[in-house]
Amino acid sequence: MTPEEHQREFLYQAERLGIEVQGRSMEAVAIEVIDAPIDAIRSLEYCGAPCSPSELIAEADWATMKHARSARSNVWLESQILCSSTYDGSISHLVAKGQERAHLAKVFAAICHSRLKDPQKLLTIYNILEDDEDDVALEKICRVMTDVGYYRAAISGLLGVAASFKAKNYHVLFDIGNPFSTLLPKGRFATHTWDAVSLFGAYDDQLPQDFRQGIFEWRQAILGYCNTGDIPCDVWRPTFRSTLVFHKHGTERLNQEQLPQIKPEKALQFAEQEGGESGLDFLWEDVIRFFLKTGNPRYSHEVAEIMREYGRDPST
Repeated sequence: MTPEEHQREFLYQAERLGIEVQGRSMEAVAIEVIDAPIDAIRSLEYCGAPCSPSELIAEADWATMKHARSARSNVWLESQILCSSTYDGSISHLVAKGQERAHLAKVFAAICHSRLKDPQKLLTIYNILEDDEDDVALEKICRVMTDVGYYRAAISGLLGVAASFKAKNYHVLFDIGNPFSTLLPKGRFATHTWDAVSLFGAYDDQLPQDFRQGIFEWRQAILGYCNTGDIPCDVWRPTFRSTLVFHKHGTERLNQEQLPQIKPEKALQFAEQEGGESGLDFLWEDVIRFFLKTGNPRYSHEVAEIMREYGRDPST
């Protein structure tokens, strides 16, 4: 979205909450939104970064991965873990499932062809085919969202800290599927919130037997780090990257030679070819978030025009 679209969308959602917006400052409106009942806010099904960039967050580069790569951490920071899950895009999956839109692979392919220099390369990395069934296509598209918007955002944060101070930085990837999910197939998607919930053992008695080793090692590593500052993982450096991956059967250490073979790293290489240092933000805003936005009937005409230009009938 453009800054103007972000702002209009925020005001639209505020009006849905019954908040008067005409002739008022964004700050006054935002204060009322913050005070609104939480159930009313949830009922909006409004996700994303509604205020960036806009009057509320005027700095255009504030919420970008390019900014994170050059941001400086607090001088007191001694060490940190930056973690992502292999399916952080699950929230986008659920939002898209609630939209009345079909032919998702064709829609995504049309957006890629209209906005990317080498669209087929991205579609090939994630094996997105125009004749994919919608459920299959959505799973693949949300994996693109995860890798660009979450995994690579974590790496961008690591780059920023590594460039400024001598703090020890670690990168962790959670890849243990949520065994209790009802909205997504059980056990297939390693989602955020499940990574946090699994740390505290509330549902251990319900865990499938083959998940227990991975959860035990995950919990031991993260809670152990909180206690001692140590984790069984190499320090992440820009010149020697490493990632500790937690699968249901245990841990896996990926080093500098192995990392380029995984999809998130291939996505980074692709993004840099497309737009240099701003390539990830371009992919996130102009391809991925545009895809999500145009699932809303209020914006669907924008992608319909793109599909016609691409030679595809938006209704089939």
